[in-house]
Amino acid sequence: MYIRIPLAVGVIYSADGVFKPKTISVNGEKFLIDRILYKKNYCPKSVPAIAPIEFTILVEGETKKIYFEKDTGKWFSVKKVLKDNEG
Repeated sequence: MYIRIPLAVGVIYSADGVFKPKTISVNGEKFLIDRILYKKNYCPKSVPAIAPIEFTILVEGETKKIYFEKDTGKWFSVKKVLKDNEG
């Protein structure tokens, strides 16, 4: 089972409207995005989403995926959680 994790994301916008995520905050902890590795239009099949953009990023040496929904203006990540009978 997968769930959406809401994220607070610090974004830099260029004069021509291009945006890049620079920081993410989860549960009160703020992390610097070291690098954006990939950016593509992709909808994860495991959680409901409205045509998000997927960013594959590097944070503290670990590769992570975050998503941005243009229609809602929301950022999120996806986390696998164990069901009660899986643990």
